[in-house]
Amino acid sequence: MRNVILYMSMSVDGFVGSVREHPGMAVPEGSALKQWKLEGISKAGAHLMGRVTYQEMSSFWPTSQDPYASPMNDIPKVVFSATLRDDEATWPQTRVARGDLATEIAAIKAEPGPDVIVWGGAGLAGGLAAADLIDEYRLLVQPMVLGRGQALFDRLSESRHLELVGSTPFPSGVVVQVYRPLRG
Repeated sequence: MRNVILYMSMSVDGFVGSVREHPGMAVPEGSALKQWKLEGISKAGAHLMGRVTYQEMSSFWPTSQDPYASPMNDIPKVVFSATLRDDEATWPQTRVARGDLATEIAAIKAEPGPDVIVWGGAGLAGGLAAADLIDEYRLLVQPMVLGRGQALFDRLSESRHLELVGSTPFPSGVVVQVYRPLRG
């Protein structure tokens, strides 16, 4: 069974989105973090994302020369959206998932192949976290505070316990914290 792995940039004070700055773009990542990310995303069996993230990525990666372009373009994509039409999902190897989130994730996890990566955005990531559908969190904590914004875990109905399985600081100041849910 495949795991669902969330890659999410966040501020030190826990925000994944803000009108002030985007936590994933505020700090240049540097070569060491880029290499770490490339190693992880190149092994993905699929990229999962919400409609807004899909539209942003699909307008950029197909023509990019960045090293991220190859794994982003070549690996299958699943976009979760009730409004995106099939004819709008033109990025190669894309399918639109419109069903119940838990049902769609269960089907993806049951498919053969490597683990899948969730890119969000905040709405999809928050929904997956609230439904306890994430098997591993790879949180890229940016050296910044926003003071307000959208939190990853603001939709939880109860507290959750996570196990820290790794923490890696990078010269850019970003610290990647890897957690897995403690499920009883």
